[in-house]
Amino acid sequence: SVLPEMGEFRVLSILEWSLRLLVDPATLFLLLALASFIFRKTRFKLFFIWTVFGFSIALSSQSLAYLASEPLERYAINRSGGLNDVRAAGALCTNYAGVITRGGVIPNSEHIAARGIQLGSSAERIVEPVKLFQKCPNLKLVFTSFGKNLGDEGGESELAREVWVSLGVPKESIQIENSSTSTRENALRTSEMLGTEDRWLLVTSALHMKRAIGAFEKVGMAVDSVPVDYLFTQPPEPWSFSFLDGINLWRTISHEYFGYAYYKINDWIS
Repeated sequence: SVLPEMGEFRVLSILEWSLRLLVDPATLFLLLALASFIFRKTRFKLFFIWTVFGFSIALSSQSLAYLASEPLERYAINRSGGLNDVRAAGALCTNYAGVITRGGVIPNSEHIAARGIQLGSSAERIVEPVKLFQKCPNLKLVFTSFGKNLGDEGGESELAREVWVSLGVPKESIQIENSSTSTRENALRTSEMLGTEDRWLLVTSALHMKRAIGAFEKVGMAVDSVPVDYLFTQPPEPWSFSFLDGINLWRTISHEYFGYAYYKINDWIS
């Protein structure tokens, strides 16, 4: 199938945003809560009240969130291509052309220089490539996100390059792709920049790795995963409950499951 052009990407992005809003757990919770107030008939009202109560418990459960995230994060580990063994054997430097890192790390794209460059909760995406480079200085570090090509004075890609240089990576060892705003665009624009002949390491959040690998393989790139930024370092206790934390966890988890399903459906239709 033929990949969409940039104009089609924009339409798809709007559609994706709308659908993601509808499946957002916070949106669903608010709709259920609103329904419990709107319906006057007792049986309907009780149904929605009990549904809201059950949904609240499910959203608050850390254990349920862990069970939902584990298959995606396990996939990321399984797709690492035996990377730990490769590191130990010293073959890392010869098996890969470099490291591709996805954006979503630097929240202040319109940053104030005096305040420095801030890193978000996914800071491992910035740090891990530098660790790999220190082991193998021949690796090329590639950052793919939005940037000046989209009219920004200095987008995330440019700022990431600054961070890498400040951490000791020579500027000539860094390439940035700065015209993409989604995983699908990351893959397409990066493949256009790098070609598809070499094998690369792909750094992104463990939960997101399955969708990311699918997008890069779709455009013909060979990648092995370097998962970082895990949601859980260990299984939570069964009695661990937090509604606010749960909302954020389930928003992230549902986003990935929906995104993966959406990409699969779109590939099937096209």
